[in-house]
Amino acid sequence: MMEVTVAKRRRSWEWRVHDHNGTLIMHGRERTRPAARYQGYRTLFMMLAVGRRPIEPRASNVRPEPETGRIVAADLTHLRRPARPLTPD
Repeated sequence: MMEVTVAKRRRSWEWRVHDHNGTLIMHGRERTRPAARYQGYRTLFMMLAVGRRPIEPRASNVRPEPETGRIVAADLTHLRRPARPLTPD
């Protein structure tokens, strides 16, 4: 479960969103308490709406392309710019 906290910091209010372990996910500062509370809950709602997943290291599923399918630099020599700009004669 995620939690929103609002705390007074000097002349501003700080909002924080924590996960169930207490890890800080997002934070910000606003001038008024209602604005800080609004932004904190807005951030929480947006994270729930997009379906935030916990960050876990995982193996990459990217496989290297075979050499025959790649375009090498030698194949692109015909795409070079002309030595001088093209001008109408």
